[in-house]
Order: sequence, then C-alpha cells, then structure tokens
Amino acid sequence: MAALAIALPMSLPLAASAASLTLSEPLAGGTLREGTVDMSVYTQPVDENGIEVVAFYTERAGAEPLRLAMRLEDGDSTTFGLPGVSGVSYRFERAADAVTVTSAPARSELALN
Repeated sequence: MAALAIALPMSLPLAASAASLTLSEPLAGGTLREGTVDMSVYTQPVDENGIEVVAFYTERAGAEPLRLAMRLEDGDSTTFGLPGVSGVSYRFERAADAVTVTSAPARSELALN
C-alpha cells in the first residue's frame, strides 16, 4: 500500500503552473517569480482613467534589473514576453481599480511552409 501511495503522485500528469498577482489599491506592489525571472510590480494613478503599471525584472543569475512601464485603462490587457528571456509570458490586465499580472510558461511553435 505504501508503494501505491508513493507511485500514484508520480504517475499523475504535470500541469504547467502560472503565478498571479492582483494589485487593487493605489501604490500597491508585489513580486512574481517564474522560472529564472523575478519581477517586482507596482501601480500608481495617472489621472481619473489611467493607472501606470511599473515593473522591474531580472534573471536571478545576477543581471541588472530592467524597467518596463505601461498605462492601463479599465478593460485593457496585454500579453508579451520579455526581451532576452525565453519560456515565459506575462499578461497585464485591468478591471476597475485592480491590475492583475499573470506569468505562465510560454510555448515555442515552429511554423514551416
């Protein structure tokens, strides 16, 4: 029975995981970790319609942090990969006053003609 208890988790399919962070107050911040990338994100109001999202990211191997910034209005979303970083994509979404950042493993697909 003990062998079955050990073997069962080993036989279950592995699903790709995603990390998510929701910032729902002005000047809120948090950190995501996906693969070799650490990303710190914060928000700040720009005007009555816009929120600026600022993120600093780095690979844990000691690279210098890089900055990205975007303005999101209610209902906006975008998904992209980071320059020089493969295997992960990031989605930034705004709904009302909340900004959600989600990281997920990215698949590479090869198109042949």
